[in-house]
Amino acid sequence: MTFHIITLFPEIFESAFSTSIIKRAQAKKIVKINFINPRDFAKDKHKSVDDKPYGGGRGMVMRTDILVKALESIKPRPYTILLSASGKKYNQKKTQDFAKKKSLAIICGHYEGIDARVEKFVDDVISTGDFVMTGGEIAAMAIVDSVTRLIPGSIHKDSPKKESFSDSLLEYPQYTRPENFRGQRVPQVLLSGNHKQIENWRQKEAKKRTKKFRPELLDEI
Repeated sequence: MTFHIITLFPEIFESAFSTSIIKRAQAKKIVKINFINPRDFAKDKHKSVDDKPYGGGRGMVMRTDILVKALESIKPRPYTILLSASGKKYNQKKTQDFAKKKSLAIICGHYEGIDARVEKFVDDVISTGDFVMTGGEIAAMAIVDSVTRLIPGSIHKDSPKKESFSDSLLEYPQYTRPENFRGQRVPQVLLSGNHKQIENWRQKEAKKRTKKFRPELLDEI
C-alpha cells in the first residue's frame, strides 16, 4: 500500500510516522508514505496556494487548480480522499475498504477551507468527526494509522478480529496486573481459566459497554 499525502506541512507527520506500527510497516515495505506539497505546483514567486473567497468572508481558500495539479502528479491515479468537516463520517467499515486499495491519496485542507470544485476530482470526501480542526493533517494521520494496521503483516493477523467495531460492538473491557488496585478487583471469571466462561463474559460485557457508551451501534446488529 502506498499513501500519498498532499499537505502544506509534511514535517508535522515526521514523529507520528517514525514510531511504533507505522515505522515497522514501512521498514518491512508493507506500506510506503509519499508526501506532496501543493506549493511545488504554484507558479507565482510567493508559492501561493490560496486566495480570497468569492462572495466575501473571513479567511483564505485553497485553490482548485493547484490541488488538482498536485493530485494529477501521482501516477497511476490512486483512490483519492478529500478530508473535510462536511464529508462522510469515517468509521471502521471505511477503514476496511481503504485497506484493500493499492494506493491511497489523502488531501489535507488548511486555512478556511478548500475550493468546493476539488470534490469533483476525488473518490470520497471524509470527516473524522463532528468537529473542526485547523487542518487535515491530524485526520490524515488517523486514517493512515487505522488503515495500516489492517494491512496483512502490520500486526498479528488475529488482533483486529475482536476489536471495537469489528462486529458493530465496542471491545470488551481488558485488565492486567495488579489484581487488586485500590479496592477495584479484576473480575473473577478472568482468573478462572475457563475459556468458555471467559468468552461468554466478554460477549456480555461488550454489549453492556456498547449500550453505555455507543448505544446507537446496537441498532446495526
